[in-house]
Amino acid sequence: MDDLSITPISDSACSSYLSAAARRLCCGNMLATYKRHGMSWDEELFSERWRDNENYAIRINGEWVGFISLKALPDILYLRDLQLVPHWQGRGVGSACLNWLIQLATQQEYGQSLMKDRASELSPGAQPCPRALRLRVFSDSPALALYQRHGFTLVNEQCTPTRSGSIMALERPLSSQALAAPVSRIKHAPLPKSVTSHLDDEALTMTAKRKRQPPAARDIAHH
Repeated sequence: MDDLSITPISDSACSSYLSAAARRLCCGNMLATYKRHGMSWDEELFSERWRDNENYAIRINGEWVGFISLKALPDILYLRDLQLVPHWQGRGVGSACLNWLIQLATQQEYGQSLMKDRASELSPGAQPCPRALRLRVFSDSPALALYQRHGFTLVNEQCTPTRSGSIMALERPLSSQALAAPVSRIKHAPLPKSVTSHLDDEALTMTAKRKRQPPAARDIAHH
């Protein structure tokens, strides 16, 4: 693979440009899937979630090719979104990004960064690291096989029915003793300064489109 880097998107002049690029990419990649499942695309909701997430730029040879969005709960790290431009899909970049994410989440200093303001939410003796990665994915998504290859499995058989299948919740346990194989050509991102407040699990539910008032497409890993 060419030179792949994954770095935080900070509050800078380029962040608004990357936010707009990410919104266009996500809509372009997912609009047909949303329509097939009876969902609607909501740009305002995407922008709101973008501000609430920790966002990372994916670059190959210096060129922006996609993004990763993360959200932390007390012991779960959600992969809220992983999008690549079509030219780089199916070429091993998604797998490399997942390996990077697994390694990042098992770093103790990353866990301490996530939990520094939330120590009271940890059970006695618990380590300040997420115990699992979690995401939501459409049941007919090509990315489902990718996640399964990286150890993600169905969470308590929880599925949200849609017009053309369902939205599945997947989880992968994390262990500092069981890291993914290193990806030597990835330039790892520096640790983020913080990850913001608790997210209700209800806010992660995506519902089917109703006749009178179609709901917005809610939080899933948009694959």
